[in-house]
Amino acid sequence: MNKLIIDVGNTNIKLGNFIDGKLTKTKILPTKLYSFNNLKKKIDGVNYQQVYVGSVVKELDKQILRDIKNITKLQLKMIRAIDFKKEFNLSKFNVNEIGTDILGLATILKKLYKNAVGISFGTATFAVAVKCKRIMGVVIASSIEMGIHQLNTTTSLIKNKLLVDTAKASSLEFGKDTNSAINSGASHMARGFISSVYDYAKTKYHINQMVLTGGKTIYLHDIDKLKHIKLLDNAVLLGYYELSQTI
Repeated sequence: MNKLIIDVGNTNIKLGNFIDGKLTKTKILPTKLYSFNNLKKKIDGVNYQQVYVGSVVKELDKQILRDIKNITKLQLKMIRAIDFKKEFNLSKFNVNEIGTDILGLATILKKLYKNAVGISFGTATFAVAVKCKRIMGVVIASSIEMGIHQLNTTTSLIKNKLLVDTAKASSLEFGKDTNSAINSGASHMARGFISSVYDYAKTKYHINQMVLTGGKTIYLHDIDKLKHIKLLDNAVLLGYYELSQTI
């Protein structure tokens, strides 16, 4: 079966092509560039049997529903937070406040490890801890880019716009100029968040495995050399696929 899974995020819309349970291809459409024609270019020409969409950009939901039906002639299934009640006991949570991306990550954590903590580095940074069918809780923090944007807009000493250099973003070396110092700072901040979340989850919930995902893992090169940490691309898409098997 050819199944299209779409993850609508604040920065990007990620489209995953699954054939018989295997993710074979992904495509990216910047959310701010969403239009019927741009979406059609990404998915036209593929004969899908099913389409599932998880979204944290609710103002786009109706338009995507309409556009997908016009392009594929299929009635897509919107993935809602309430759908994850089949995967987890969510009685202690306000389901309307939990993003489907958080629950998607939790679902793949449960499948792969049963007990794990996952961190997604995206437009926002979030962590979720899972023990079998229980979600222990969620941590949400601002992204590294938001901090750099704040420096760009409020620090009068910086004359040139600061950008994270992806080639240097994983450097822990103390910088010799402003930009290299910023790149080092971004890397240290990401690793500090990882260390704090992991240490707490291990002490509080006896969780020893961590999964890292998201487009901003550019700060984390080589960190998966640590035995307890795994970098996993497209984790939310994979979680949505797992849920699609049951709804």
